Amino acid sequence: MSKTFKFLFFAALFVLFSFFEAPGATAFTPKAEIMPLNQIRPGMTGEAYTVVRGTEVVSFPVKVISIVPSEETPKHLILIKAEGPVIEETGGIAAGMSGSPVYINGKIVGAIGYGWNFSDHDRGLVTPIEEMMELWDWPDNVPGLKGLQLPVGVNKPETISSPVMISGLSTRAAQSVGESLDVKYQTLPSSGNLINLPVNMTPSLRPGSAVSALVAWGDVLVAATGTLTALSEDNRFIAFAHPFMNRGAVSFPLAEAWVHDVIPSLQAPFKIGTPRSIIGIVTQDRPQGIGGQLGRLAPSVDVSVTLRDVDTAKEHIKRFHMVQDPYLVAEILPDLVMGLVDNTWGQKREGTARIAFMVEGGGLVHGWQRTNMFYSNKDIAKDMLRETRELAKALTLNPFREISPLGFQIDVEMTHEPRVLLIQDVSVPEQPVKPGSNFDITVTLQPYREEAIKRAFTLTVPETARGLCEVVVRGGGIDEPVQESLLAGRRTIKNLEGLLQEIDAMERNNEVVVELECETDARPPWEREQKDTDYRLLSEIKKDKMEKGLMKVYQSNYYVDGLLRRDVQVLIQQKEAF
Repeated sequence: MSKTFKFLFFAALFVLFSFFEAPGATAFTPKAEIMPLNQIRPGMTGEAYTVVRGTEVVSFPVKVISIVPSEETPKHLILIKAEGPVIEETGGIAAGMSGSPVYINGKIVGAIGYGWNFSDHDRGLVTPIEEMMELWDWPDNVPGLKGLQLPVGVNKPETISSPVMISGLSTRAAQSVGESLDVKYQTLPSSGNLINLPVNMTPSLRPGSAVSALVAWGDVLVAATGTLTALSEDNRFIAFAHPFMNRGAVSFPLAEAWVHDVIPSLQAPFKIGTPRSIIGIVTQDRPQGIGGQLGRLAPSVDVSVTLRDVDTAKEHIKRFHMVQDPYLVAEILPDLVMGLVDNTWGQKREGTARIAFMVEGGGLVHGWQRTNMFYSNKDIAKDMLRETRELAKALTLNPFREISPLGFQIDVEMTHEPRVLLIQDVSVPEQPVKPGSNFDITVTLQPYREEAIKRAFTLTVPETARGLCEVVVRGGGIDEPVQESLLAGRRTIKNLEGLLQEIDAMERNNEVVVELECETDARPPWEREQKDTDYRLLSEIKKDKMEKGLMKVYQSNYYVDGLLRRDVQVLIQQKEAF
């Protein structure tokens, strides 16, 4: 991460960590009668409800073995043994059954949330319904309100976490997303185009129905499938009986899920489920489970990715939505794009890429775009997205204002050819140049295994130049100046427009940058006062150099590499005699 981006990133964190307390929600009351924990005894029998195929809710018998205390939330867990044909068919309690409600004598006691890997999978732990209802003691924080709540740590090493299904991505991209979200995941082939996932405002759900919490959906899918535990009269729900990512107050879409099957496994069986229709919003993600409301929609971020393969002359357009969570967008957006590139390009190798990264949304009337070129001699699909990651962080976490609605258009053009331009030579005047005069230089540029080309540039000598000047020719981004004024604390960026202006001023890899650096103080070093530091922002310094003819920038269609320096003698003017 560059120093400029690093400064902006931490400034953003400072603002976003200050957090706004919204009023808490009203108490959650399930439609079913509750059996409190203090009435549950070992030996009691009941029924658990879940989906093992399609959308049909089935049941299986359970027996209470013991009440297990815990030092963390939830504070108590009910140890059960599952039995019957359903459990025999699935191979035991499966990941994805988390949230399956358990009833004793027709009263709900809680939901299955935890189990053990590499064991007989007929044992499980039930989160008591009273503790799950505590989800609604917390305030919601749907985008549009100020502030963010940060995730709180939880350590439940033996859970039957609702499996996060990732599809449409390459293996390494799915792994990176799973690590970023800190979840267990399963990969699937592309689930088809879910960009137009239908919305159902009046779903027919009951405790035990399969539901999915969505992180990304469309040509890529990142979703956790679990089980609905309980509904209230006002269409609020609780599910999963354990955290999804434990992010506190969230705004994730909830979808009705279709369960394809339960896959047996020595580690732990797991459900394969995919979303069918969006039915509500998840607003709470806590140690006790997830909660939200049916018939209410979550805002989302729209992403469009155009992939052009120069070598095959083929173009592919991919689209997906993401949750409107600035931290998640900044963290996993580049991995989602990389996964699409991997699958579409069908190879992992060296190459050259041009990326146009456009942001659209509230307050950006004409949008904002940055285009850059990248080259890698190992893995272009991975290396080209490093700047995209920095841009996503700087924009989504900017400390000035929320960009909402928010959309990204990412245009990628790729070739395996090394489109590299090497700065080979620089010719400068042999005779001294006069202060205040213009002079020409010629830069020889060597495209990879092609004929060299020459480009002429005209620079202006400052009136106050003395002694030697130095012509510097370099590829954009090589030895680029840093934002000294920001790092020294002398200047600040005050608004989003200023932030975008400074990012615009950052050099691009396809640029040939030509600069003239001159000594303007004629006094000997021991007579000079300490030089004042230039506390202008980079955009201001660059604009001034361009206007004075001290800098020229040539935009090429190559990744430019190399740096050369050449001295130019400045003519010493004699004082007139009187």
